Amino acid sequence: MSVDLSSADSRLIQVLVERSPNGILVTGKDGLLQVVNPAALEMLTMVGNPIGRSPEDAIMVPEVVSAFHQPELSGTSFRYGSKEYLVRIVDLDNYGQLIILEDVTSIRRSEQYRREFVANVSHELRTPTTSITGYAQTLLSGHIDLSEDARSMVEVIHRNAIRLSNLFEDLLTLSRIDNSDAPLPVQALQLDGIISECIDKQRPRADERSINFQVISAAGVVALCNRDALNHIIGNLVENAVKYSRDGGLVTVRIAPRDSEVLIEVIDLGEGIAPAHQERIFERFYRVDKARSRAVGGTGLGLAIVKRLIDRMGARMELRSRVGSGSIFRVFLARAMEG
Repeated sequence: MSVDLSSADSRLIQVLVERSPNGILVTGKDGLLQVVNPAALEMLTMVGNPIGRSPEDAIMVPEVVSAFHQPELSGTSFRYGSKEYLVRIVDLDNYGQLIILEDVTSIRRSEQYRREFVANVSHELRTPTTSITGYAQTLLSGHIDLSEDARSMVEVIHRNAIRLSNLFEDLLTLSRIDNSDAPLPVQALQLDGIISECIDKQRPRADERSINFQVISAAGVVALCNRDALNHIIGNLVENAVKYSRDGGLVTVRIAPRDSEVLIEVIDLGEGIAPAHQERIFERFYRVDKARSRAVGGTGLGLAIVKRLIDRMGARMELRSRVGSGSIFRVFLARAMEG
């Protein structure tokens, strides 16, 4: 597609580039800088007049120079002085490259303030919530005579105090995960014990609704993973499979070694998730069915934590689901090679 620009159009584009709050750098097909707007000159340290020079000769910021040669850096950020910049890289086909720099310092600072606020509030509220839960449990223990109406009210207090406690724990967990982008340490671990532990934790809830478990796995499958993270990931997926299964249903956990990966599938035969919701269920506090989620006691943070742990462990996850037929959550781990 070609675009016919009048002189007025060209002037407008020039003004937009010059006045853009984002740094803009453009190279020609020879790799030399053709456009460097005032915002880029203010953001970066450059040598003399950069026009007509290569990025290596003109720009004294290694992260920006690297961006011209590594398209995979697009969408990443870097710190330079007291500022943090987000870099976006656009290939201009046979012409050259466009680099856009956005100052995200205030955004990152706001995110940090939000995380600290959530962590502090959750920590402070967890203590009184624990006290409420404990006293309510004492009242329900049978050592104190309660009328039928009083017992009913205390049960509501106890149930909702537990929900609040779970919410605060999930908020604190997510805050701890968000405070670092560093990869989690991994080691070669046999998966059988971790899977069994996750299932055992959910067995009482499953037994109440006559839900059975099935594990399909070759013995002694070993994967590279972080034990605590994988416990949390599989534990959450198994818990959700039980929550959203029909009474008398079946939850299956399958471990399948592949050439370089180990696949863990958590399968339920419940209500399933519509395609419109499948991308968003990993967002914080997103719920497919708010009424049902409240009924089963979810916080809306479980899958957000799972996704964050998956990313930090260097693993990946897929969801396959059909309304009325259930869901399959698939976790792919690096396989630990024998010998």
